[in-house]
Amino acid sequence: MKTEPSPITGKPMSLIAEPEKVAFRGEDYAYMHFCYLCADSGEKFTTMELDGLNTSQVYNAYREKHGYPFPDEIAALRAYYGVSAAMMSEIMGFGANQWRYYEDEKVPNESNARAIMSIRHKSVFVDFLNAAKIKIGDKAFDRVMRRLDGLPEYKRLSCPTIKSGYVSYSPIKTAAAIKYFISQLGSVFVTKMNKLLFYADFLKYKREGFGMTGLEYRAIKFGPVPNRFGAVYDKAEGVEYEDFVYPNGMSGTLLQSDEVPDMDVFSDVERQVLEEVSTRFAKSTAGEISEKSHQERGWKECSTGRCLIPYSYAFDMEG
Repeated sequence: MKTEPSPITGKPMSLIAEPEKVAFRGEDYAYMHFCYLCADSGEKFTTMELDGLNTSQVYNAYREKHGYPFPDEIAALRAYYGVSAAMMSEIMGFGANQWRYYEDEKVPNESNARAIMSIRHKSVFVDFLNAAKIKIGDKAFDRVMRRLDGLPEYKRLSCPTIKSGYVSYSPIKTAAAIKYFISQLGSVFVTKMNKLLFYADFLKYKREGFGMTGLEYRAIKFGPVPNRFGAVYDKAEGVEYEDFVYPNGMSGTLLQSDEVPDMDVFSDVERQVLEEVSTRFAKSTAGEISEKSHQERGWKECSTGRCLIPYSYAFDMEG
């Protein structure tokens, strides 16, 4: 995260994080409050970027506690039904642009959240669509009904939690991230790839309060690894294994790919994070990056029980 000059002195300020509590919809939520400290004046300042990170932590904790849909599922539902955000607001009876706001992280009120969850069932969406026929017009109504004809039932995304970085698992982004690291570093041992993905996901969470791939990471003896990482790599399209044996008899598994990663699936921040992690560990061996991961507080505190590492530990990491 870039430094900021003090509005008072013009000198660079220090980025600090302090545990705080805030009330949201009548409930208290603990979070890490990020701000810049002007050393000379003692004043603290935030930016739009930091405000987004601070509020995301609170909003996500609220969504998880109450079982509300997360922004990625709200966007996925709209894509499934094939309508614009404005039309989705019309169909659901929300205010103008309300659906877009929910995709952009605004937390729905209780009635709207329940309505969104209900249209995971296609038959319920049809009821909303019929009720909105006059409002959206015959042409739009007929177009949506044609799409629904033969459309398979909606398959819900995995439920985001703090252990998935508050995003649903995305096999598309996971495969693209793996292929990106291979494209930058050449064939990559599984041991190293496990750590590259860990640092990319956790750094993304530290920047915006959301992970990137939705992978969960388990703290095992050799450092953090994606949960059931064998299946993760097996299902990564365009990625192949090759067993490599050293002259001394030691062996490892290399991940290879000839495919160009689809970087369009990533946001600007995600692309920046991938580049930073790739550059940072370009010359590190699998053993060196594993040793580095053993210094992370998240691994230290979760390794005894081989537990999943909550993404909140990202705030203890460098970068």
